[in-house]
Amino acid sequence: MNKRLLFIALFSLCINQSKAWDLIQPTGGRSSSLGRCSVALNDFWSCNNNPAGIASYKFLSAGIYYENRFMIKELGYKSAGLIFPIKQGALGVGINQFGYNLYNENVIGIIYARSFGKYLCLGLKLDYIFIKYNNDNYLNINAVTFEFGAQSYITENICLAWYIFNPTHVKIRSPNIAKFPIIMRLGISYKATDDFMITSEIEENFRDNISFRFGLEYGIIKNVHLRCGFQLNSNIITFGIGFNFKTFNIDISSEINQTLGTSLQCSLTFNIRNKNNKGGNDEE
Repeated sequence: MNKRLLFIALFSLCINQSKAWDLIQPTGGRSSSLGRCSVALNDFWSCNNNPAGIASYKFLSAGIYYENRFMIKELGYKSAGLIFPIKQGALGVGINQFGYNLYNENVIGIIYARSFGKYLCLGLKLDYIFIKYNNDNYLNINAVTFEFGAQSYITENICLAWYIFNPTHVKIRSPNIAKFPIIMRLGISYKATDDFMITSEIEENFRDNISFRFGLEYGIIKNVHLRCGFQLNSNIITFGIGFNFKTFNIDISSEINQTLGTSLQCSLTFNIRNKNNKGGNDEE
């Protein structure tokens, strides 16, 4: 019994330190290694991070992601997704889960994104959220909300982006949680050369302090990228490596929280191409 109480206390501390509602935190090994910068990227994991980022996808893609947070299996984060290009933009599906058998957060989302000319992409994601408490009083929480994002290319190499989750501030019928947070991100990415990119963003969730993030990506050789980043007010540093090929990408990263320790992340994406497809994202 004492061990169970100790674990519950540790679990609560980790949730608070890593920000509650972890399912809304950026995912993917690439974003994780860039200090969690994500809003101005248009890679596969935009299906979770900013729906506008999948607007230019030209081929069917699938991906899986896993994070071992602070090396505690009960804090595991799992994600999977699909992107389907269509004549007028792209459709996507994302499934995310955080937690363990006594407490877990789950989100299923459907995405539509479209580009308007060369310089503007918009995306909308409809989310069904399911939270389960499996304690002495079994409790399920269900809610529906949405996300919206935009990316604007002011030049071929500079992208400005904006994202919001839960703008209607959906209420929850629960004795423990009053509302889902509203989360907004504003960011920029600059591709200085074909091999070097800088990205930065700020996040406001209307409950904690503003989070400032910064990331660097450098292609050391063909198909291999080194990455690093940090989160200024959270004392978090990140680093990782990515291997990008025509039909699949592997991204591995590590996040060091000076209070709670190290988390490891890994994502794998598959691209199903035909001879007419030539890409459409910034991982290439």
